[in-house]
Amino acid sequence: MNLQIDSYIKVAEELKSGYSTLTEFELLSLAIQIERNQLLENGLNISRTDKYPASLEAIAIALGYSDKQFNQTITDVLKDRE
Repeated sequence: MNLQIDSYIKVAEELKSGYSTLTEFELLSLAIQIERNQLLENGLNISRTDKYPASLEAIAIALGYSDKQFNQTITDVLKDRE
């Protein structure tokens, strides 16, 4: 997970230096998509190396969900605990 989120302006400048044939519209579109992906990566706590589970996976594991053992959904697990 990368804790630093680059602004789309900085990303656009970096893209412009590497890809001088792109139009301003293409540069800004790509830069905004990259910034959005960085936000999602941080918000969902996604590991780039799969060394650690993502937030939703960690919650499911903590709730006892295991597809291999029980073949249940997380909702089934929660209902069983009531």
